[in-house]
Amino acid sequence: MIILGINAYHGDAAAAIIEDGKLIAAVEEERFNRVKHCAGFPTESVRYCLEAAGVSIEEVEHVGISRDPSAHLHKKVLFAATRAARQAIGGGRQEADGRGQEAGGRRQTAVGRGQLAVGGGQNIEDAELSTQYSALSTPPAPPPSGDGNGRGPGIFGQIKDRLGNAAKVRDLKGDLARALGVPKSTLRAQFHNIEHHRAHLASSFFVSPFERAALLSIDGFGDFISTMWAIGEGNSIEVLGQVEYPHSTGIVYTATTQFLGFPHYGDEGKVMGLAPYGRPRYLEEFRNIIRTEEGGQFRLNLDYFRHHAEGVDMTWDRGSPVIGRIFSDEYAHLFGPPRAPDATLTDRERDIAASLQLRLEEVGFHVLQSLHEQTGQTDLGLSGGVAYNSVMNGKILLNTPFRRVFVQPAAGDSGTALGVCYQIYNQFRVSSSESRVEANSHRGTETQGKSQHNESELTSARFQELETRNSKLETRYVMEGAYTGPEFSNEEIQSELRTSDLRFGTYSDGELTQRAAQDIADGLVVGWFQGRMEFGPRALGNRSIVVDPRRAEMKQILNDRIKKREPFRPFAPSILEEHVGEYFEQTHPAPTMLMVYQIKPERRREIPAVTHVDGSGRLQTVSRDVNPRYYQLIEHFYKLTGVPVVLNTSFNENEPIVCTPRHAIDCFLKTRMDVIYLGNQVVRRR
Repeated sequence: MIILGINAYHGDAAAAIIEDGKLIAAVEEERFNRVKHCAGFPTESVRYCLEAAGVSIEEVEHVGISRDPSAHLHKKVLFAATRAARQAIGGGRQEADGRGQEAGGRRQTAVGRGQLAVGGGQNIEDAELSTQYSALSTPPAPPPSGDGNGRGPGIFGQIKDRLGNAAKVRDLKGDLARALGVPKSTLRAQFHNIEHHRAHLASSFFVSPFERAALLSIDGFGDFISTMWAIGEGNSIEVLGQVEYPHSTGIVYTATTQFLGFPHYGDEGKVMGLAPYGRPRYLEEFRNIIRTEEGGQFRLNLDYFRHHAEGVDMTWDRGSPVIGRIFSDEYAHLFGPPRAPDATLTDRERDIAASLQLRLEEVGFHVLQSLHEQTGQTDLGLSGGVAYNSVMNGKILLNTPFRRVFVQPAAGDSGTALGVCYQIYNQFRVSSSESRVEANSHRGTETQGKSQHNESELTSARFQELETRNSKLETRYVMEGAYTGPEFSNEEIQSELRTSDLRFGTYSDGELTQRAAQDIADGLVVGWFQGRMEFGPRALGNRSIVVDPRRAEMKQILNDRIKKREPFRPFAPSILEEHVGEYFEQTHPAPTMLMVYQIKPERRREIPAVTHVDGSGRLQTVSRDVNPRYYQLIEHFYKLTGVPVVLNTSFNENEPIVCTPRHAIDCFLKTRMDVIYLGNQVVRRR
């Protein structure tokens, strides 16, 4: 069974493909078109997925998208109508406590008969009126025409925009055919709309190592929901609760990111990095801005936001997403004037960031504590844009009863493409289990004589077909790393190097990692391009720039020569997994760099380039089984220096992470990197 999953018409467009439950490929569109957080339709990602699977689109049996315009339709219409009426009479504002917006949700079953909304260009009409963007990757933009006091773009303009976006979702089959240049009539796949947060939940459970786990998707908004929690068991997920529009932790973080003068999509991570430089002296203000309630619920004080009352301009299209100002004038009355993007950072901004981060953690742990009480589980699957907050993630085991955590490597919206695949797949595992019962019943009738056999609904051929399909669906795939993108042969790399007229050497596998480790130990800036590209925002040793963490000056060297980042942003350590306990206060695996732990005080001076101002590090634990070449590189560095850690940052310069050898060569040539290792080839700057 071949299933194609898509995130489209939305930030971080992506595609994923699985066959009989095994993940074949998953990739973001930005890596191909070089537009950060690209929205629109992921044409090149789909092409790559089909190529990686060795199939044509005509051979794909199921296609899904992580949007269901009909989900929560009555709530969307009611909300829109209420807001339109208020605007018509000059209201335009909601009560500060948002009492008209119920945050709760009843128990629902995410996987089971009838749960997949099947389309193929014939989905029911909808009014997709919700704000569809993710939490820690929601883009601010210059203030639109509204002034923050009820005179924004207006609900009617937004309805038009959102209906247009929903129309694209409904015509997925047509867009897919046009993107690939094939007649729509040749697509034999069944098309599915998967609710946004159900796709997130599926991405964090069905590829996790857990047979049973509590699940949390915490985001900005998707299909009118900001947060959803559930319990997963076997091949099913049962939704236990949710928080609805307009209440969202992601909205609070994005609005504050805008206020602090960080104007681009994904800048919320900068605020997370800034927070340790401040004091949480505004914590009580943020406790008033976002309030916790019983049952894991929370709600916003809507006086401080514009999205619910006035609407916010949004532009997705095919470029980097852009969104208008979310915070209201009341927010500025509370904290003072917003910072201009080029203004000097002051203690006020640092303290606001620290207070915001602490309040996010308080609310997150409040939700998780309630989730544990509801499920009794100690294993947790985590997804959604807020799950990119690695500082919060790293404190989960210290502040909740959970003992093991699986964070989807592409926790944001790109990962919903993967979730779509596994939601559909496990729907059919449910059907398969039912078919097996039917088949076993048939097997029993065979022993009762020919006449009873003839009365069976299943033929022997059908029985064999069911048995074959059941055997394929039995194995559970576990996503141990995130290496699901394109890879290139040494021959392809050499061809690109010759095209660029670059002199290069070629080494054996063992010699390659030894020489690279020596270069790192000698203080060189090393580009490391190996194997399959990573899925998600982190470079994990295949599209990385690697340097010596013992040299404190490496942070400035990287920023001056390549990264051009704000000086307050930390760099990450990659560490051999068996040595984690020697350097960090916690030892839970963090293979995809989505956990921040405290570095042991006695080790901080040893690895200053990866030690943040508060003594923390956003680590990647490296396993020989998951990434043998990168493990070998760090192991050789350890033998040379006695330190089993390297500094790892993404291979890029203010652009998406490099995908192809051409991208890597171009980045090398326009920066002051010292040496690049591409496959078994090495190029040194002369």
